[in-house]
Amino acid sequence: MAALIARAPRSLGTTGAAFAASAVVLGWATLVLVRDHHQPIAFSVMWLAMTFAMMLPSVLRPMMRAADGSSSRAVAFVGGFTLVWLVAGVPAYLLLQALAWTPFWIATAWVVTGLWLLSPTGRRVLGSCGSMAYDSTPARFGVQQGLRCVSSCWPLMIAAMATGMLFQGTVIPLLGLLAVTAFVCWEKAPTTSPRAVASVGLAMVLAAGGLFVFAGGGGAMHHHEIGSSRS
Repeated sequence: MAALIARAPRSLGTTGAAFAASAVVLGWATLVLVRDHHQPIAFSVMWLAMTFAMMLPSVLRPMMRAADGSSSRAVAFVGGFTLVWLVAGVPAYLLLQALAWTPFWIATAWVVTGLWLLSPTGRRVLGSCGSMAYDSTPARFGVQQGLRCVSSCWPLMIAAMATGMLFQGTVIPLLGLLAVTAFVCWEKAPTTSPRAVASVGLAMVLAAGGLFVFAGGGGAMHHHEIGSSRS
């Protein structure tokens, strides 16, 4: 990854590299400031920030491939990639608002994420994320990479956001998002084996099951009741 970052200015063009870096920094800065998951506009801003902060670093290789030294091509790729994630934010918002995210549902989200990583379809989709086959315009290639990325990471994003909703303050949720970002970049790296990813998926299933047992089911508790039970 360090080598990729070092090559990025040459591969994206100076303006394109500055644009991508600024988008990532702006994304993390927004996540520090915006903590509202409930209002549609605030959620949209937060979802866009998560796309820039967490997902954009994971597609640095195909972005460099599409840019081929051109800043405008790099920006076009980011535009197509971001559009797909914004559309994916609509069902994410509806799902996050539809449920009271108790320990039961949070554990379920992590179990689903782990099972997705273990499934043959999930592994195939993840493998396609690293595809460097480029036979279209940069914007269209960005859309293609966005579709692959959403298919691979959408369950993980839902589980991460639902878990972050349990915690007051900013530090713990941000640390969790940093950990998820590192994992997404790791799982998409060409040196990461499918077996290693499957091992993490199994660990997610086991850990989520343990959380559910530890929480005693917790299915009827709501957010304010969880907070009061800790105090």
